[in-house]
Amino acid sequence: MIQRMYLVILADGRTRQRPPTGGELPVAFQQTDDGRTGLKRTVERLAPLIDALDVVVVTDRRHGQTVRSLLPNALVLAEPIHRNTAASVTLATVAVERPADEAMLVVIADHEIGDDDAFREAVSTMADSLATTETPGGLAAPLVAFGVTPTDPDPGWSYIRPRYGDAFRAGALRGFPVDGLEANPPAPRARELFDSGTTYWSAGIYLWRRADIHAAIERYTPLLTLIEPAHRSELALAAAYDRIQPLSIDETVLAGAAGDGAVVTIPLDVGWRPSGE
Repeated sequence: MIQRMYLVILADGRTRQRPPTGGELPVAFQQTDDGRTGLKRTVERLAPLIDALDVVVVTDRRHGQTVRSLLPNALVLAEPIHRNTAASVTLATVAVERPADEAMLVVIADHEIGDDDAFREAVSTMADSLATTETPGGLAAPLVAFGVTPTDPDPGWSYIRPRYGDAFRAGALRGFPVDGLEANPPAPRARELFDSGTTYWSAGIYLWRRADIHAAIERYTPLLTLIEPAHRSELALAAAYDRIQPLSIDETVLAGAAGDGAVVTIPLDVGWRPSGE
């Protein structure tokens, strides 16, 4: 059983699968009616599970000071330039020294959760299950991509195709191996996936062991060879980021790992929605 878990927040308005809602300030830093930001709400929502000192925020260097003022106890990893979520997750994986079998919860900050208790229960249950679940595809435990029911055939999202015939239970949760993951499909394909009634959107919430995401990044992308030797030097990291294609974690690591049977999805029924919608 995994005794500890840490949180990695991808806090940039452009990290979500959808475009920003507008304005210069990233969505995660915008205040709502209660005076809080999406970033702070994300941490507070998970506070019963994750200590404030176990929070890591990956953001564009332009927003580093903003994040530090909002979350003074968090470790801030400042990217020289935003290159989408695959680079952000890779930086967090190599720059934060944690036990190899520790659970890493990755959350894109610009979303809302209606039922915090149900969300925490889902995360806690799956974190515990990583200690005992085996998977094909060369990983000790599966990569977990939480899913939500699509509301329209929007091509700006990543679509998860579950294998319903191999459903499993983790506590009270229902989960499925993932047959495939299609990120930002063309509009006709998005319509086809939506109309099938058998897909989920990727919620931008992921859970995995640090060792497993490290192995998957190494297997499916060249990012480790660029970021791992450079992350301790600001100049070297900037040079590395200049060579990185801006691709999401969905279309790189998870799409590849799903093809090898190493991804599972847990449908969330927690009142999830993108911020501002």
